[in-house]
Amino acid sequence: MLPIFLKKTHSNPLSYGLDVDSEEAVRIHRRIIKKNALLRKHYEFIYGCFKKVENFLSGLHFPSLEIGSGGGFLKEFIPDVVTSDVVKSGGIDRVEDAVSLSFPDESLKAIYANGVLHHIRKPELCIREIQRVLVPGGMFVCNEPSTNFFGYFMNKYFHNEYTNKFIREWKIDSIDNQGRLTIANMAMPYIIFKRDVGLFRQKFKNLKIISITYHDFLRYTFSGGLSYRPFIPRLFYGAINFIERIFEPLMPVLGNNMVITIEKFK
Repeated sequence: MLPIFLKKTHSNPLSYGLDVDSEEAVRIHRRIIKKNALLRKHYEFIYGCFKKVENFLSGLHFPSLEIGSGGGFLKEFIPDVVTSDVVKSGGIDRVEDAVSLSFPDESLKAIYANGVLHHIRKPELCIREIQRVLVPGGMFVCNEPSTNFFGYFMNKYFHNEYTNKFIREWKIDSIDNQGRLTIANMAMPYIIFKRDVGLFRQKFKNLKIISITYHDFLRYTFSGGLSYRPFIPRLFYGAINFIERIFEPLMPVLGNNMVITIEKFK
C-alpha cells in the first residue's frame, strides 16, 4: 500500500494523473529524465553498457534497433541507432511492436531495450522475434529489474508495478491492464533468464546468455523514477553516485537492476 501513499504525497507533478500508455507520456517522461540529474545518471550507466556492445559489434555492418525507446536518449550514445516504440512521438524513428518486428530475418546487429521485457504480455514471442532478426554474432542487450534479495523486496513493496516471481508461465495474464507500461511483471526477466534458464536454452538454441551485470543499489530509488519527485535534495546526488561505486562488488545482492547480454549464434 506504500505506493498509494507515495502517489498522494510525493508524486511528480509532471506525471501525476498521466496516462502512461499515451503518446503524451513519452514527451513528459523525456522532460522528467532531462530535469532529474540522478535519474539521468541511471540512464547513462545503462546506455554506457549498450555503447560498449555497439563498439564491440562495429565490424558487423548492419543497423541496431532500440525497442521501447520511450522518453530515453540512447541516440546521444549511439547516434545511428533506430529508435522505436508502440506509440508515435518525437524522438521515435519507427512504430514497432516487439512481438512482431517489421525487419527481415538476420538484418540487425544489435537490439537494445531498457525496462521493456517485463512490460510485454508474451515475452517469449518477443525473444523469438529478436532471435529471428539478429544476424549471427549479433546481440540483444536489455536492462531489467533484478529479483535478488534486495531488488525483489524493493520491487514488491515499494514499486507501483506488479511483481510476482512465483508464476509458472512466461506470460502476464494475471492483471487486466493492456497498455505499454501498465501491464507488467517486474520479476519476469528473472524468471526467464535466471530461474528458468534451462528452459530458455531449450527454447532458444541459437541464443546464449553472455553476462548479467547487476547495478543500481540506491540511485534509481532515490531519484523517484518517472513517477515521483526525488526523495533526496540535489545536494546529496554526488554522495549517492559515490555509494553506487563503493557498493559495486555487492551489486549481485543489492543491485535492483540487471543488464543482460545475449548473443546469437549460427
